[in-house]
Amino acid sequence: MTHSTKYNMTPWLSTTWIPGSQVAEQQATFLALLHASLRESIPLAPMIRALSREYPGSYQMKLIQVAGLIDRGEDWLDAIEQTPGTLPDESVLALRIGQQSGIIHPTLEQLRIENASELIEHEPQQWRSYLVYWFAVSLMIVSILTAISYFIIPTFLKMLEEFGIEGQQNLLLYSRYIAAPIRIALVLLCLGILLNWSQTIRSWLVRVLGIRVSNPEQQHSALLGILANVVEHGRPMAGALSTLAKYHPSTKIRASLLIARNEIEQGSEAWESLKSVGLLSEAQTKAIEGQSKENQAWILRSLANSIGSKQRYRWQWLQSVIHPLITIAFGIAVLGISAAVIDVLYSIVIELAKDTSWRN
Repeated sequence: MTHSTKYNMTPWLSTTWIPGSQVAEQQATFLALLHASLRESIPLAPMIRALSREYPGSYQMKLIQVAGLIDRGEDWLDAIEQTPGTLPDESVLALRIGQQSGIIHPTLEQLRIENASELIEHEPQQWRSYLVYWFAVSLMIVSILTAISYFIIPTFLKMLEEFGIEGQQNLLLYSRYIAAPIRIALVLLCLGILLNWSQTIRSWLVRVLGIRVSNPEQQHSALLGILANVVEHGRPMAGALSTLAKYHPSTKIRASLLIARNEIEQGSEAWESLKSVGLLSEAQTKAIEGQSKENQAWILRSLANSIGSKQRYRWQWLQSVIHPLITIAFGIAVLGISAAVIDVLYSIVIELAKDTSWRN
């Protein structure tokens, strides 16, 4: 066997065995692969398997599952829907509407552009650095508390007993009530760091606890983006609303979409129907009416981006409030530890000050 043959048997990878990229980046790459493969009519399953080698971990398993379902005859979009986490739910819904409306290629192109733009403009999530900071502080405090509990407090208790000073119970209460919250915080921080690192554990907890991943504002923003794509390419609004009502995860939004669809079929204007069910406001409806399809699509996308920006701003504001509050809580814990130690030392000093014989 020649050297070149041996070389060709070993696939070249651009990533390490340790997962390093964020899930959003992996999903954006997968979306770009879908777009390129469908545009060039390249078989999807081999391409997806090749991409899976680049992402060791849970996402690799998802891609392999999607490729296996496609090999067994499943439609590529059905395979993605049967593998949660391969793409965001909003993207899967947009692809379903694009497939049903016959605009799958423009939909893929639009999603690819939006995902790429979001990744480029994405601001670093400060809460991750906060988690590490809180973990380091709580670990240091727990280490100090452990040293105090096992070395200093027993010595203090013996000294108090020998001097006949009352206060043993106060010292024990200090150590007990201060140490418990800090240890609980350390456990919670470890859990938070683990959940931040492991997408598999997060997905498992979401399924077990029934946690709603996307909030109403996020769903509303995604819905306006999908409608923008439908309008831009001149597809019937009633048909798009029917498909949305069939596949949308929110029961409330599905009901609103069905009502709007029925009103459109009875002769109402599409935008008035969407306004009547609360999916558009009065001002938004007036801004859209009378515009060209291109302008209507632009307005809808601008509204979707505005809703997403408000949501991100609120989350950043919440981070900016939580961080100082937790820092203050740690400061109070340190103050409590210091007060307990100083109180014991003060009691000993006062007791020694009563006995003046040692001064002579």
